[in-house]
Amino acid sequence: MKLYLIIIIAALAAGCEQTFNLTTPQSPTSPTGPSITVTNTNTNTNTNNPDRTGSDVGSNPTPSDPPSTGVIPLPDYGEAVVRSVANTNPTLLANSCQEKYGESAWAFLDLAIHTLQVRDTRWGYLCKNAECSAIARDIVAYRASSGNTGIWIVDVIGNHCPLVGEIPEVRWGVLPFETVRPYTGMRH
Repeated sequence: MKLYLIIIIAALAAGCEQTFNLTTPQSPTSPTGPSITVTNTNTNTNTNNPDRTGSDVGSNPTPSDPPSTGVIPLPDYGEAVVRSVANTNPTLLANSCQEKYGESAWAFLDLAIHTLQVRDTRWGYLCKNAECSAIARDIVAYRASSGNTGIWIVDVIGNHCPLVGEIPEVRWGVLPFETVRPYTGMRH
């Protein structure tokens, strides 16, 4: 009996969801003791992979460690999603300079953020001021805390508003963790 209690206490202390199937023998004279089946249903869902590189600028630095606990790491799928959006919508990326193309130039960043938000609603825009009346034009933000500050910032468009002969391209430049500037999930 002590063995049962030790196993149950150890499982509870581990913090994992456990299923126990304890059966007793059919007769007290049975040569075998009770059987115990333990099923661990805990699944590791960690998708953090700090190894990020950008083909357009060589190796990008890995994201800096967040300043406090309780901060969600930057998901590793973000770069692939943004590159996929660019590959399937090259004209949107090429025409992403708001200074030249106006409101329609937001189409690439809007689509990239919307596509990221399908996987996780924490993706959004970086506010350039406290009122969020100005939005960064070539950056995505990932809200990594419970408020609207505490965000990962990623520069996603290289050569944004390019010079003659240059073209915009996807860049995955992870900036240091931001604790002050706000985030918004919608541009309008």
